[in-house]
Amino acid sequence: MRLGSAGAPRARRTWVLGGGGARGAAQVGALLALFGAGIEPPARLIGVSVGALNAATVAAYPSLAGAGMLRELWFSRWARDVFRVHPLGIVMNRLRGDGLSAMPASNVTRLLERTIQLMGIDSFERLRVPLQVVATDIGAGRAHVFRSGPLLPALQASTAIPGVFPAVNIEGIGYLDGGIVDNMPVTLAMEEGSREVLGIALMAGGTLERAPANWGELMGRTLQLSLHQRMLSDFDRVRRHARVVILCPVLGPGEGVDMEPGRIEALIERTRTATLRLLRERGRRLFRQSGVHYLDLTEA
Repeated sequence: MRLGSAGAPRARRTWVLGGGGARGAAQVGALLALFGAGIEPPARLIGVSVGALNAATVAAYPSLAGAGMLRELWFSRWARDVFRVHPLGIVMNRLRGDGLSAMPASNVTRLLERTIQLMGIDSFERLRVPLQVVATDIGAGRAHVFRSGPLLPALQASTAIPGVFPAVNIEGIGYLDGGIVDNMPVTLAMEEGSREVLGIALMAGGTLERAPANWGELMGRTLQLSLHQRMLSDFDRVRRHARVVILCPVLGPGEGVDMEPGRIEALIERTRTATLRLLRERGRRLFRQSGVHYLDLTEA
């Protein structure tokens, strides 16, 4: 099935990639399916946290080959070093300690530097598709959007999970993960003039088989629910002014925690298969009206 067409006009659609830590592997599967099905490449990309890492690679190479390069990056030792421990578990441990960060910034910096090295592009201006990266200005308490200059500090700022990595200082201002203030910035896309938005959100979770057994599990579930409900609220508001389609892989509480290559490959493939199934079932109708579409990975 090919939804694109040769010689078609450049897409007006903005793609928004939300945050979600190691769940970002599911975004890779959805991206592989979208490009593989011939969906027109984005006119613009907005990324938050791990979504910023994924979006930067797509902005450099908006194609199936670019998504394939991103897939290989997720199997690298640099990715395993960053995502080998569940961020929420680290945060809970730090609440009982003295520090504000639990992992050295060098871990995520090495992953970002490797990404930029593979891309061969180190600035926003050299990307093939315009990119906006959302971070949180901790002092001002609001979102900050990077859209020009070197990529590395912007990506470092957007991926600096509080309690996991230290704040990133840029020109005297401290920045942390963009997901703190806006984990799925479909509103930003609309405010920037987009009237067609395709988002890949990562905080949808299925029904739990058992109640949370400890504070770490409870905080994880609470965070997942609050971020997903915020996305749904923003979607309901934005859909009145733009055509917004959001893909939501439904991930279990343990999905994306284990960075063993076989598990990551399975998560990517299940999401790719579920996305292709949705595209086959809906075809072009998928993009004719706003909607939130949950991807059942158990059927993949």
